[in-house]
Amino acid sequence: MSTVTSLISANENGLTAFVKRNPLVSMYTLMFAIAWAVMVPQALYSQGLISAPLPVWLELLTGWAPGIAAVIVASVISGRAGVRELLGRFRTWRVGVQWYLVAFFMLAALILGGIGLHVLFGGTLPAIPAAGASVINILLSFAILIVVGVLINTEEIAWRGFALPRLQAKYGVLLGCVLLAIPEVTLHLPLFFVKENPFYQTVGLVAFSAFSVAMVFIYAFVFNRTKGSLLIVTLMHASQNAWANLLSDNTASPFYFTVALAWMIAIALIFLTKGQLGYKAE
Repeated sequence: MSTVTSLISANENGLTAFVKRNPLVSMYTLMFAIAWAVMVPQALYSQGLISAPLPVWLELLTGWAPGIAAVIVASVISGRAGVRELLGRFRTWRVGVQWYLVAFFMLAALILGGIGLHVLFGGTLPAIPAAGASVINILLSFAILIVVGVLINTEEIAWRGFALPRLQAKYGVLLGCVLLAIPEVTLHLPLFFVKENPFYQTVGLVAFSAFSVAMVFIYAFVFNRTKGSLLIVTLMHASQNAWANLLSDNTASPFYFTVALAWMIAIALIFLTKGQLGYKAE
């Protein structure tokens, strides 16, 4: 009996030691295992390769997987103190009203800017879902989408809350952002095989990846300049999805211009901050 107990203890200690030595690998592995357990069957069902869809409620796991993975790994590494430190970044809210304006309206400006450039260069005006609605209805819809986005999408806990501080400290800001962009893009790959998802089907992997990488640099700047506020970047991520629903009809051409604008901002931030994107070593 004592031998069995010793073996179990050794295995537990070995797993804990591995997680502590490799926190990012551990978090990514757990995140992908949870998220892709839902996303891959969704893609297979959409392609007609399996006959039965997953229960709808399981789709919540795709949005919760990053937060679940980050919290579990933080708990293994530092116990409750690690979880408090991670989630405590949501309490950083006194960052200046300008950052709330950035969080809520920057993505609207990028999307509308992309539409404007598309029309300026001879394209036809796409159908804007929110066109014709009153300002009150638009703001109400936006508020509802923000609340839903915050509740069902925990990506920022993993990407900016857990991964970015570690990557910046170890590899520097720019390389850290590149290393963060790789799993962030990869996590969404199964969605490109879901026929019912118009955005991923229309825009395509290349444009989505280019936009995501540019936004990684922008999010890093916002996160660093707001003292590591998870609240601000979570609101920004939620507003990104909200404005996409309100202002975009998933037409590819305007999105290409939005990608170009995002890269212009990202490159400007890199040069203006000399590659630091507001980062100061803790």
